[in-house]
This record gives sequence, structure tokens and C-alpha cells, in this order.
Amino acid sequence: MIFANEIHIACNRAGTDEQSILNVISQCSMEDLQQVSRAYYVSFGKPIYNLLKNEISGKFREIILGSFEGRYQYWIRQIREAIKAADEKAFIELVIMGNTYDWFQIKEQYFKTYDRNVVDDILKVLNNIAKNADWVRLLSGWIFQMRYPRCQPENDADELYKAAKGAGTDVNTFIRLFCSTTNEEFVQIARIYQEKYKIPLRQTIIIEFSGKSEKVFLLAHDYLLSPIKGCCWIINNSINCSRDKSLVDITVLFRDQYSSEILQVYKESFGNLTKEIKQHCSGWFEKALLSLWKAQ
Repeated sequence: MIFANEIHIACNRAGTDEQSILNVISQCSMEDLQQVSRAYYVSFGKPIYNLLKNEISGKFREIILGSFEGRYQYWIRQIREAIKAADEKAFIELVIMGNTYDWFQIKEQYFKTYDRNVVDDILKVLNNIAKNADWVRLLSGWIFQMRYPRCQPENDADELYKAAKGAGTDVNTFIRLFCSTTNEEFVQIARIYQEKYKIPLRQTIIIEFSGKSEKVFLLAHDYLLSPIKGCCWIINNSINCSRDKSLVDITVLFRDQYSSEILQVYKESFGNLTKEIKQHCSGWFEKALLSLWKAQ
């Protein structure tokens, strides 16, 4: 109730108090914000979503409104928008960052909301974009992922090395292992691969793949090492490519999970996250990113 009242006061001053709104969002998880939203409606008789939609604007508004929406509702809405726009960049990130449990929730809630099969909708669009492209095949396999411990990390590392060795890349082996290996075993596979063959698996991907396929396999590789590494990859790529929509999406969907440790993980791979946000973003959008990722 306190947070609902703070939002009400922030939106009913002479000028909208964006800082107070951001303070509430930063102190609450997405689950907490669902309760704030309900409390606001009970107290003031109108949806908090409609109030904020009229009071704030731009990418700042997208982050704030998305945070009130509920994680999987936001996720399926972004997938639906990507389907309508045939936005392949959005597909790549929204698909790869989902684990087995996420995809169970996405499939269920997408059907409840749109009365459609999300897998069928995604595959139809992807096949229209580039049916036989390596990156499309990886995304297709990722949606149907069945991960289980095989307890043979050295053998899997050998298979990946053989798949990359020679005149042509055995893409099927990469796809099969990337879509079935657990995060824990993938860490072992990558370690063994580097120790045995004196080259990081990530570097092998850069050598063997190009264009969009390189990006998708790199994101999958980083995600399998640790989902937070996948999150860092998307943030870095989004900043470098000035893709604000991806920054909004990754912040809304994953700041609850990774904000406490992302600065250190990002630094290990890409550098200073705070500095990069300040260099590439501005205004309340910049302030929201810094606050929600605890990067002030």
C-alpha cells in the first residue's frame, strides 16, 4: 500500500516525479509490483498501468510498464510482437534466454492469452525468414530442448572438436549438443575442450560460423556456461548496436535474477557496465538501466 501511494503522489504533482516512480520499481521485484498494482486499483479505483502510461514516455515508460506487467505476460507479448514484425533479432534473444521451465510457462500462457500455439507461430515465421539457415535450426531445436546429464563431458568435447575439424562444419552435432546439454555439464565440456585442444570453444564458434549464425551460437554458448553470461552478451550487443528494445526486454525479464551480480560478470567479459550505459544511453532511460541493474 505504501508503494501504491508513492506512485499516486508522484503522478499527481505539478510535474510527474519520475525519480519517485523509479525508486519504487527499483525496490520491488516484478512479483512485488503485481501486488502494488492490485493495491493501487483497490485504493484509487483505476489501473496503475493506465496512469503511468499517460505520465511517462519513451524507453523509460517501456521499462516501467513492462515491470508491472508480469514476467511471462511480458515475455509472450514480446514474442507476439516479434512474430507480427518478423523481428529475427528479437526472436534470437527471446528464444535463447528461455530455459526448460520458462518454455513450459511461455507455451502455456501464450495459448491462454492468444489461443494459439507459440511454437507453431514462431517456426512459421522463422521458416519464412530463412528455413534452412543454421541459426534457425538452432532456435527450432532450442524451443524443443530436452536437457539431461549424459555424464560424458570429454566425449562431448571430442564430438564438438571433430564437428569443427576439416573442410565443413558438422552443424548438426553443435545443434544436438547445444539443445540437450545441461548448464552444469556444458561448463565441463567447455573446460575440457580448451584444456585438450588449446583453444576456447567460444573461439571455435567464431572461426566456424559467420553472420547471424555466429551470433546465435555465441549467445547459446554463453547462456549454457551461465544464463547471466547470456544476459551480459545481449546487453553488450544491444549497447554496441544501439538496440534499445533489447535493453528494455533483457532488463524487464532478468534484472530480478541477475542485478546483484551482473556488474562483476559483465566486467569479466566486456568491461565496465556502468560506463557503457552512461556513454550510450541518456535521460530517464539511462537512469532506469543504472538503477535496475544496481550500476550507479
